[in-house]
Amino acid sequence: MSPQSPLRVLITGGSGGLGRAIGARLAESGAHVGVLGRTDSRVASAVTEIRAFGGRATPLVADVLDAPSLESAVDRFAEEAGGIDCVVLGAGRLTAVGPLELVDFESWRLDLETTLGGAGRTIRATLPRLRDSADPSVIALVGPGVNGEVGFAAGYAAAQAGLARLIESLDREWAGGPLRIYGVNPGLVPTPLMLSLLDRPEARRWLPRFTEAFAEGKEVGPACAAEMVAWLAAERPAELSGRIVPALLSPALLELRLSKIADEGLNVLRLR
Repeated sequence: MSPQSPLRVLITGGSGGLGRAIGARLAESGAHVGVLGRTDSRVASAVTEIRAFGGRATPLVADVLDAPSLESAVDRFAEEAGGIDCVVLGAGRLTAVGPLELVDFESWRLDLETTLGGAGRTIRATLPRLRDSADPSVIALVGPGVNGEVGFAAGYAAAQAGLARLIESLDREWAGGPLRIYGVNPGLVPTPLMLSLLDRPEARRWLPRFTEAFAEGKEVGPACAAEMVAWLAAERPAELSGRIVPALLSPALLELRLSKIADEGLNVLRLR
């Protein structure tokens, strides 16, 4: 693929609030988007929205925890799009809210496994396709838990911290090659998933900081993360590979700081 060719981007969690916004932004810039999610109706709705303004999108119904269905979806998208240049890891889950000894442990485990295990499975499934691309990249959405504790949502928080370390570790594994990997911290985004979670009594009791943040108007729209993901996918700055980039940063200003960021040392995980 030449640098001028449209990107071919697979998005897990692509039918959710953030994934949908990212898919729409990428499609507007000409990318062929693979919208991957577990629910057929939601995937179809996201694809319809993209196609409504002339964007290219492929519906992919699969679970990131189900290796056979995930691999089948990856193969289908690669065949239809002619390859894969970028993978956006947006699949996540937060259901186990409360003290560890009181929550349903299966839900707690799935909060951890969906984000972290799902990311690992998706990267493994797409790596052969990414290695065929001239401009390959992986971009993971990394939420609360990467910068500190999230008490009473420990499974989710542990997954986010693990995802950040996965990004840093894979950047070391892939050093010297063309593949780049980035994390994007979208901020507190009022997605339907987050808002429905905060409607639950246990969330209002155990996660008051989130309800208070929304009440104080500290939320961030999904467009910020979508813009940052689109910039990273298109520009692939080597200086940011292996790092977590806040979505609120301006790509234009960030580009001016790349040389300074490189001087900070590639083992520094979080962008200062």
